[in-house]
Amino acid sequence: MIAVQFDKVSKAYDLHAGERTILRSIRTVSGLQKKDDLFYALSDVSFTINKGDAFGIIGRNGAGKSTILKIISGITQPTSGQVTVNGLVSSLIELGAGFHPDLTGRENVYLSAAILGITKKVIDRKFKEIVDFAELWDFIDVPVKKYSSGMYARLGFSVAISVEPEILIIDEILSVGDVFFQQKCFRKMRELIHTGITFIFVTHDTIAMQNLCSSTILLDGGRIDFIGTTMEAVSRYYARVGQRTNIRNTDRVKKTESNDFDVESSALIEKVMHHSVLSDVKRHGAKGMSIIAARVTNEAGEDVSRVFIHDELNITILISSSDDILKPECGIHLFDRTGTLVFAAGTRQLGYTLPPILAGEKMLVQMKVSFNLTPGEYTYGLSLAEPTATNEPNIGFIHDSIDTIGPIKVVWDDNTVLPFYGVAKLPMNITHRVLGKTRDG
Repeated sequence: MIAVQFDKVSKAYDLHAGERTILRSIRTVSGLQKKDDLFYALSDVSFTINKGDAFGIIGRNGAGKSTILKIISGITQPTSGQVTVNGLVSSLIELGAGFHPDLTGRENVYLSAAILGITKKVIDRKFKEIVDFAELWDFIDVPVKKYSSGMYARLGFSVAISVEPEILIIDEILSVGDVFFQQKCFRKMRELIHTGITFIFVTHDTIAMQNLCSSTILLDGGRIDFIGTTMEAVSRYYARVGQRTNIRNTDRVKKTESNDFDVESSALIEKVMHHSVLSDVKRHGAKGMSIIAARVTNEAGEDVSRVFIHDELNITILISSSDDILKPECGIHLFDRTGTLVFAAGTRQLGYTLPPILAGEKMLVQMKVSFNLTPGEYTYGLSLAEPTATNEPNIGFIHDSIDTIGPIKVVWDDNTVLPFYGVAKLPMNITHRVLGKTRDG
């Protein structure tokens, strides 16, 4: 059953709305307003969210994310298109939205609930649960204008989840507040998702989005750039945020005879091609260079898909270039069975510099990874990139990104003690000192 559906929805704002002139009013009423006067926050957007879906919306600032949420919440109406919303919507979009600053926390709980159509009798029954979750008993009778941003978020989130909504919308609001309350919120959101609530999540925290949402749309300039799995949407998002460096003629590297393959290189390429783990994988990127084959081997050089905790695997990739790439980079990202990113690193993180690769050339790169991870199945992805034009430290221009390969199974002997619990092993040392008895002891 459909919870939310957008059918060719557009939302335009008048860039000169503050100019109150008779001429402009006549042009607006008569429909003669020029399109140049309008800014389209959304353009011809269509998607469907079914009941019980955990749905993410991602995109750069100004992409139209908040506009979609406001339309679903009924805060604003679309300029054109059809919107269908089935079910009680509870939203946490803006800090303190729906709160009156001069009213106390207690009064705002009832006010917010009334706006959502929840009766006083229901809130009387749930009031203790709301304040307990927000941990605000010491401040519940204080005007909210005296609340910190974290206190606003606590009370707002607590009200939003406690009115038993059928559709819950959460925006970037949870970036405020302390880490302990954020963890509490994420635990609660997982519980709600498991109960079958329709959950819509907007955030720049891509790890949280991959953890919570099964499908996601990527917005770019008010239009849908991609709709599908959250993993691929996030990967495409990072491919969009960087711009490629313009290569100057003086930067180009001349090809030399030493770039030709020798017999040993040809043999290595043949092995990687023959044992490649790539088959029918989803990928995207500018394709200035591409991964044409990849192989996973253990320390003995054997092709494997399972590894013991602490052991290493060699991931060898064969790169082909159709352009001159002066500063190529490659990396790996590893996901657990829930789709959570547990590790990602590459040449940039390790400070390893690859040589330039020119159009028509090939390059073999081997990454050796120690699998100090909790037992279980993992998928992995591979990526090729180069620095952006602005040389941002944590963003690259994506040439080729492969999202899901594997699985790789990490195993351990159940008859021996696990070396750690949790997601991954951290470096850790233990020391001790024995203290002798005191004279009076």
